[in-house]
Amino acid sequence: MKRERYERTDVGDFKQVTNKDFIDAVVKSPSGAYPALCVKEGNPEIGGWSAINYDESSLIKSSTNNYLSCASFSLAENGDFNVKKENFAAYHFIILDDVGTKIPLEKLPDIEPTWIIETSPGNYQVGFVLAEPITDISEAERLIKAVIDAGLSDKGAGGVSRWARLPNAINGKLKYEVDGESFQCRLVEWNPEQRYTMEQLADLFKLNLSRVQERTPEVFSNQSQEHTSSPGIPENCVITELKKRGLYKTPLGSGKHDISCPWVHEHTDALDTGAAYFEPDERLSTGGFCCQHSHREQYHIRELLDFLDIEEAQTTHKPLIKVVPGDLHHVVDAAEEQLAIGGKYYQSGGLIVSISSDPITGDPAIVPTNISTLTRELSVVASWVKFDKRSGEWGPSDPPPRHTSVLFDSKVFRFLLPLSGVARQPYFRDIGGELVLEPGYDGISKRFGVFNPKEFPLGKTTIEAAKEALVILRQLLGEFSFVNPIDEAAAVSAIFTAAVRVSLNVAPGYHIHASVIASGKSYLCELITAFSGPGFSEKISYPKSSEEATKVTLALLMRNPACIEYDDMDGDWLPHGVIKRMFTSEKITERILGYSKTATVSTRSLILGSGNNVGPTRDLSRRVVTIHLDPRVETPATRVYRGNPVAEVRANRGAYVMAVITIIQAWREAGMPVANVDSIASYDGQWSEYCRHPLIWLGLPDPARVLIEQVTHDPDRDILNGLLTTWFEVFGSVPTTVRKAVDRVKYAQPDLYDAMREFPIEERGEINNSKFGWVLKKNANRIVNGLEFRRAEADGRTAWQVVRVIPLES
Repeated sequence: MKRERYERTDVGDFKQVTNKDFIDAVVKSPSGAYPALCVKEGNPEIGGWSAINYDESSLIKSSTNNYLSCASFSLAENGDFNVKKENFAAYHFIILDDVGTKIPLEKLPDIEPTWIIETSPGNYQVGFVLAEPITDISEAERLIKAVIDAGLSDKGAGGVSRWARLPNAINGKLKYEVDGESFQCRLVEWNPEQRYTMEQLADLFKLNLSRVQERTPEVFSNQSQEHTSSPGIPENCVITELKKRGLYKTPLGSGKHDISCPWVHEHTDALDTGAAYFEPDERLSTGGFCCQHSHREQYHIRELLDFLDIEEAQTTHKPLIKVVPGDLHHVVDAAEEQLAIGGKYYQSGGLIVSISSDPITGDPAIVPTNISTLTRELSVVASWVKFDKRSGEWGPSDPPPRHTSVLFDSKVFRFLLPLSGVARQPYFRDIGGELVLEPGYDGISKRFGVFNPKEFPLGKTTIEAAKEALVILRQLLGEFSFVNPIDEAAAVSAIFTAAVRVSLNVAPGYHIHASVIASGKSYLCELITAFSGPGFSEKISYPKSSEEATKVTLALLMRNPACIEYDDMDGDWLPHGVIKRMFTSEKITERILGYSKTATVSTRSLILGSGNNVGPTRDLSRRVVTIHLDPRVETPATRVYRGNPVAEVRANRGAYVMAVITIIQAWREAGMPVANVDSIASYDGQWSEYCRHPLIWLGLPDPARVLIEQVTHDPDRDILNGLLTTWFEVFGSVPTTVRKAVDRVKYAQPDLYDAMREFPIEERGEINNSKFGWVLKKNANRIVNGLEFRRAEADGRTAWQVVRVIPLES
């Protein structure tokens, strides 16, 4: 279709076309039938889709979202008007939606449509009126299916009651607002006399109008030499229809979905809460519906399906899997595919996993599946049969243990979608940094979002909006006693890290330090945690050994928690290997406790810690940001606070999280200005882009200054400096063995002896030569104040020398 049709600006005459003119031209209803309208105020994604019958006196304002059904309907037996199948009268036109975006212009033939309406910026609805309305609903459905199969329409728009936008209307979706004004739809082409027969449309658009065959469950057997089936997972028809009608909110994992009750007008104060849809399982063969309000006993799944105009048979198909000897790989593939089609299970780090939401907080978590659960689930998603030699017939069977074990132990999966983690709020994709505002599975990031998008509206992303957002965030920190402005900036960056942690490949941890109890350490951790998700942090004790650290860390990260908190630490952050990798590696691979396999887990969880007069040491000093609090009073526990920032964030979490997103988006749209500050090797990528430079851009001190100062004033570095300096004063650069050095300095060189004893190398009051040699080996070639230890040789033995390093000229 010619692009000029869409880019034309000479549409003055079309502005005279009223909604009444439009409806009268495109819908010629049979006697006793009416065109169906839907009028919605504001954001059309909120609330249900109530149909009204159109007559000559209908008044349709241009300041609302206005829709016209492709079909006309007769009144129900009780005189009510609705758009249910049993009241179908005629089908009048087809529409192609999202032309110019989802459907490229090049895909359409260059023909003259009846109309073109721009429904959002660069997005068009194209209509073709039928020469004769179709009064046979099966014929109408045949045409609709052919249009969908040709890739010219959304798969979720398969009903005869599909809604088309009217020309004089708004598109009230929040993402199209500009300066608080909704997008105004506009008619860009109008040919009211142009009509097409069903056959002409089929020829022009290459539609396949063959009869729709009844859907039957797929049977897998050894008759097929190759098991070829698309790994694409079709969406549950109930969910599709809920989305179409604007009743769908968000997936909650494990087949449960948060929705708007179709009968919300019956709720007390019309509260849009407490309704859920459950996908079919072994308990609920057709699925389930529950509303927590007073009419819960009146409305169940049958009423919901009736409201959505969905037949029960559409929800209960269960495939058959034949267990054939010698065909194990085909049977296992078939089992995996049915598990994937169910939409509850994914693959993550070499494991089969599902997503479960806490019933109280709504916080989602990844749950690894064990073999018993897998066996049970395979019996739910498919009917299993095997051949009985005695009877000579196929009979029912449980999923065979061998086949189940093969699937459970698989390293590679063909059909289960990969899951990189869960998102509890809008997030940025790794590639391109695109902001994802919709929940559910994202095929690009491989992440599953569990949040209600209506609670996270994105407003303006100007520098003015960013400054206002920063003021709102800093007000939350007003009563915390930070030692200096850098500590406050570090706390703000911790909030940013919490809000966007799933968008960061790596990020530092945060430690809240104070000298006395009741300084606000745990409360600040609680406030930061509130930005990471709807739940609470996973509070644990800091592990004492590397073995304990590995077991505990892997077990926690397998669930992909929003936040892990080492609460009320009584010792320093010890640099266990797995904890160091948690801050600098995107993934960790370890053996799973209780399993005969390894797992790869994501480290995209916020890590917090708190304690009095403790903090990160050695290698962790460049991985953990310390935030210092000092109330400067004798008894901090008696202080009186005016506000309750944690409760405020919990009550309005969406608004506060989007304040963070607003600042980041504004910084990105301003050209991503980068301040002239010191780089930090591990965190110069996404963390600096999202949690450092936007804050500096708005005038805060560099929050990473804390890391730089910790590295500069590293106690281990100071101890090593003392050893290098005194060794060089005694031995110069002469290679010296450990034994000779220890024997010489004990009495003759007390300064060097004391410098050695700063390291943990003594046993029973004497220096252990092996331990001291290990210290020198560990610190070899580490330059401190221009000196370094180098390995050498003396008298045929391993020796050490301190060498002065000449810095390279810049």
